[in-house]
Amino acid sequence: MSVTYTCFRCGKSKTVALSTYNKGDKKRHFCSRVCNLQQLNEELNPTRMTKETRHKLSIARSTTGNGKTYRKLNGKHYHRTVAEIKLGRKLKPGEIVHHLDRNKRNNDPDNIMVFINQSEHVKWHAQHDEHFGRNKSVVMPNV
Repeated sequence: MSVTYTCFRCGKSKTVALSTYNKGDKKRHFCSRVCNLQQLNEELNPTRMTKETRHKLSIARSTTGNGKTYRKLNGKHYHRTVAEIKLGRKLKPGEIVHHLDRNKRNNDPDNIMVFINQSEHVKWHAQHDEHFGRNKSVVMPNV
């Protein structure tokens, strides 16, 4: 025997065996685990990741990296957003955004350069960076 019900969250109809239907909450049935978890998250964390919460977290964390981290805007690296605006298109998968002055927090469009892949980025460093490839911890033996 089966029962058809409407999802408590999204309103979709679902048909299940009567034994499955009777296992859950008699008042709240969901079409999927995803709907169930989304509903629980909204009820238990009503202010989680709203624009206001995201802004507060951004401010709280903005000075914790000592300049060693990239700023983010809505979960996306800010320099990548600036590069997309500069290019007038979305970045393609694999494209690398480089800071010319090596300052990860200087996201001025004139300080940002986009490479088509990591290989081109490495080639640029090999040609323009006098310290590129040097590892001071490795001592080369005299031959």
